[in-house]
Amino acid sequence: MTRPLLAATTCNLNLGGSSTFLLNLASGLAHSGHKLQVVVMGGANEMRSDFQRVGVEPIEIPRAGLIYEDRLQRTYQHLAASRPSAVLACLGFDSFEILRLVPPGVLRMGIIQSDDPGPYTTRQFAPWIDVMIGVSRQICERLRAMPEFAGKRVEYIPYGIDFPKESDRRQPAETGVLRVVYVGRLIEFQKRVSRVIAVIKVLHSRRAPVRFTLVGTGPEEAQVRRELEGIDSAQCLGEIPNRDVAGILAEQDAFLLLSDFEGLPLSLIEAMGHGVVPVVSDLESGIRDLVTDERGIRVPLGDVQAAADALLRLARDRAMLARLSERCRQAARAEYDAETMAHRYLALMGDGATASGAV
Repeated sequence: MTRPLLAATTCNLNLGGSSTFLLNLASGLAHSGHKLQVVVMGGANEMRSDFQRVGVEPIEIPRAGLIYEDRLQRTYQHLAASRPSAVLACLGFDSFEILRLVPPGVLRMGIIQSDDPGPYTTRQFAPWIDVMIGVSRQICERLRAMPEFAGKRVEYIPYGIDFPKESDRRQPAETGVLRVVYVGRLIEFQKRVSRVIAVIKVLHSRRAPVRFTLVGTGPEEAQVRRELEGIDSAQCLGEIPNRDVAGILAEQDAFLLLSDFEGLPLSLIEAMGHGVVPVVSDLESGIRDLVTDERGIRVPLGDVQAAADALLRLARDRAMLARLSERCRQAARAEYDAETMAHRYLALMGDGATASGAV
């Protein structure tokens, strides 16, 4: 068996940011000649084929017929057989719980991917964590301020995207309709998809030269579709395969995200890597790391009118759109690519893992 340098545990591989993070990490490590082992601890795996395409076959621990302790035991047995140098707890209490079983000599890492109270409750596992990773500077600041992590190593490692190679990149049109995309869960909690709908309605009522495409699914999908009935300037594509997102983004001009909170939105990084200009909530975590005045527009939290005005400005000022688009593309691909992210993990493991350590 090929020995994986890094093993990651997660409660599921549902479509979403935490699963896509692991997919990009696997791609980045593969480019460097390393392999990521992924153990799914009893949850769904909706991205099996995506991982298989990058040479990773996730290990799935069944939930049916197994009590909690059995699933922990099965996970540990797989890790013990593969003997990784480091284990990364990615998502869910189960994935952090396994760090209590990992012996000294194996680097034990946890990651916080969203700046809301829920993920920070994993601080109870601090005694069994060697390094905590935050995907934004704000998350790292919060971790360092927690007494549980006093004296612990906290590292800022932002997400990276396995960007496709660019060929004939579409430049923003000098005239015509501004193409705006939303990519994410169709859900009110956190994502506030109602604000996206409100922006669409404002611009539709003003007959603005703007067309919207919504990509994703979620509990509010049926409501979103009802709200968009009769609005010919908007379409909801629903859920699409992860591999098809890049093609859709490559045809867009602007990216709309009006969340209440984020960690570091992967869809935003991917969009910017295609030269899609963001109009986003002005959030401390992730957004301010990525979106500056020279590569997008931040609007006050919950300000639908400001978001609509920002899109109108981009629609009317095509020189500004082109300038921001190029800076977005350059920054995302230079600072947030998958290989850069993988190298940061490898460097971290080189600092903290022992050569002889094994589960």
